[in-house]
Amino acid sequence: MPHADLQPFIDAAKDRGASDDFLASALTSRGWPARDVYSALVDWWERSLGLTLPARRSAAENARDAFLYLLGFSMLATWASALGSLWFRLIEYWLPDPAVAPYYYNFRETVTWQMASILVALPIYLFVMRLILRESAGNEERIESGVRKWLTYIALLLAATGVVCDLVCFVDYFLKGEITPRFALKCFVVLAICGSIFAYYLGFLRNCARSGIFVAAACLAAGAGLICGFTAAGTPAIQRRIEADNRRVEDLRMIAGLLAAAQMLPQNLAAMRQRDPESRLPYEYTRRSDTQYELCANFASPSENRWQSPQIGFWTHPAGHACFTLDKSRPVPW
Repeated sequence: MPHADLQPFIDAAKDRGASDDFLASALTSRGWPARDVYSALVDWWERSLGLTLPARRSAAENARDAFLYLLGFSMLATWASALGSLWFRLIEYWLPDPAVAPYYYNFRETVTWQMASILVALPIYLFVMRLILRESAGNEERIESGVRKWLTYIALLLAATGVVCDLVCFVDYFLKGEITPRFALKCFVVLAICGSIFAYYLGFLRNCARSGIFVAAACLAAGAGLICGFTAAGTPAIQRRIEADNRRVEDLRMIAGLLAAAQMLPQNLAAMRQRDPESRLPYEYTRRSDTQYELCANFASPSENRWQSPQIGFWTHPAGHACFTLDKSRPVPW
């Protein structure tokens, strides 16, 4: 070893009461590398105490902690925002406000996307947090980690911002006299989600978080939202039937566009590629005059309402056989 020649001298000097600072200063002044001097001193103390010097925490462990916390917080943001948005859509679906100008969106696709986000992000978040809590138990160094504190304070800041914005919005609408049950429920959703996250991570920062209560509340809110979402939007089998009906309407609209561009109406649709997505049969076509014609299809379910699909107006249809009369000389209805 590089410090093998130093060891007898250090042993003799320590037996006579020489201090570590004196030995380090004397040996380095004689040209010995400081690294070798301190290594020899560590060897003497390890032999004297009968203990091995604890290894310093590696940078890899810090990087791993940063990865786990960033993954946990990103999954928290994903499922929490999806849960809030899901409950917003359900409240609007259950409590439509006639005084608010409607804006159209596909309720079914919006709700299924939010449910998918919850089903993926929430289990990952719970797994990552379980891993973090298990590794932090009894480990003071991990509890006092700077990575842990910085990212936790960021989560607290975002949650507190959400609570403050929610309260400001509530007071603003109250002063305008626009408080409705629908709006109050939305405010409660934001306050419940952001408030519970803030309370949990405040305790997490102090190492006194009640993770069991927070996990139970999160799973309960997510489970209730998923059940209500499936009830409102339909099961996967219902979703497939609705998608097939949407495809039928798109096919009929495309056929109408092709016929509008043709010089004259054909006798049949044999040349058209559009087929029913399930039966694979051509759509029904009847020529009424030189410009008027009729397109028919068999639908699995009635048209969805304004909260569930943008297909309203002319293309509204019942379940079963439905026909649409069009005129080649007029624009294709949207």
